[in-house]
Amino acid sequence: MQGLLSTKNKVIKMASVKLKLHRVSGPLLLRRAGATYALTAQEETQVPLGIAVGMLGDNGLQVSFNSNDEADILTANENTLELLRNEFGLSGDAKEIQSKMFPKKQSLAAKAVRAVTPAPKKEVVVEEPVEDGEAPLDMDWSELTVKELKVILTEKGLSTEGKKADLVERLSGAE
Repeated sequence: MQGLLSTKNKVIKMASVKLKLHRVSGPLLLRRAGATYALTAQEETQVPLGIAVGMLGDNGLQVSFNSNDEADILTANENTLELLRNEFGLSGDAKEIQSKMFPKKQSLAAKAVRAVTPAPKKEVVVEEPVEDGEAPLDMDWSELTVKELKVILTEKGLSTEGKKADLVERLSGAE
């Protein structure tokens, strides 16, 4: 299985690492924990999670984690967790880091339930109707448009001539 390394019945999860830019001189050889990894820009190299986390922040490398790394985060040491917090701007313990790096996908059953569940009904607010010719006592006529002001003036039997300021003044005096 790709992404796994077996050493004496212990399975180590692997992360993918590759160079961002091609090296003319050949692969970059990386020696860590007694193993040698050949990094190229053409293909990803599988590196143990603990080593890959140490490579975070290196601008020349592209480090990517996959679902195989998810469980290893829970058993990672504090140094590894701190590197993950710094690189990804995370906070919290291993469980919180794991849930932020590997968000759970919603199951098909949960999606189906959500699809058939009706949305909550919104409360409809009905305003008390204002009787014709009456305006609220605290009405700011200047907030209305000229067209709206002229309609109200016509309903009240007042002149609709003049600028907006004249119309506002006329309505204010008619209260």
